[in-house]
Amino acid sequence: MCTGRVDPAWVADAFVNGADGVMVIGCHFGDCHYISGNHMAKHKLDMTGEILAHARLNPKRLQFRNLSSAEGARFAQYSTEFVEEIREMGPLGSGGDRLAMPELGEKLKIVRRCLAGPKLRWVIGKKPVFIQEGNKYGEVFTEHEINRTISAIILDEMATHSILAALEKKPAAVKEIAKELEIPAPDAFKYVLALKRRGLVETDQIAGQSPIYKCKAQEGGC
Repeated sequence: MCTGRVDPAWVADAFVNGADGVMVIGCHFGDCHYISGNHMAKHKLDMTGEILAHARLNPKRLQFRNLSSAEGARFAQYSTEFVEEIREMGPLGSGGDRLAMPELGEKLKIVRRCLAGPKLRWVIGKKPVFIQEGNKYGEVFTEHEINRTISAIILDEMATHSILAALEKKPAAVKEIAKELEIPAPDAFKYVLALKRRGLVETDQIAGQSPIYKCKAQEGGC
């Protein structure tokens, strides 16, 4: 019953399943029955919008609005404006999206995996705590500092899950992964080693002097 319960993975699910736009409407700030639910919703959707932009989706396809239950006319206005804006953009893969379908669809699936994982969920849940109360050492952070941290984690998660998705399709060397995903080879090597330590990736064979990596078979997939 509160926008604070909106799971970012649900937003990704909507796009993966073909929605051309998503609008979330919450209470006015200061009027939330659950005190801070709408603020948490805004934090979640800001993060979701940022990771969707990394997937090259037009960020205007995801919008957040504030409204009270007594503002029926404004609800109709917001809905009409949003629908018209989405119609003007066109379907996914057009209208300002920087990738066409089906490539965009594959990126959105990776975003969904990132948002469903524990790391981004944990950091966005801790954002208000770090700003208002600080960490366990008593260090309080500015919103700008936390946002920079979240941005760095988003990049790491996108790279990590992109590599896993690539290796699920076929085994590959680090150079091949780096070229396909357009990331520096040293960074690709760092991510592959981290995935290997976590038991998600293993060496398939050695081709010349280059290790070929593959996803490690696990229950439920790579």
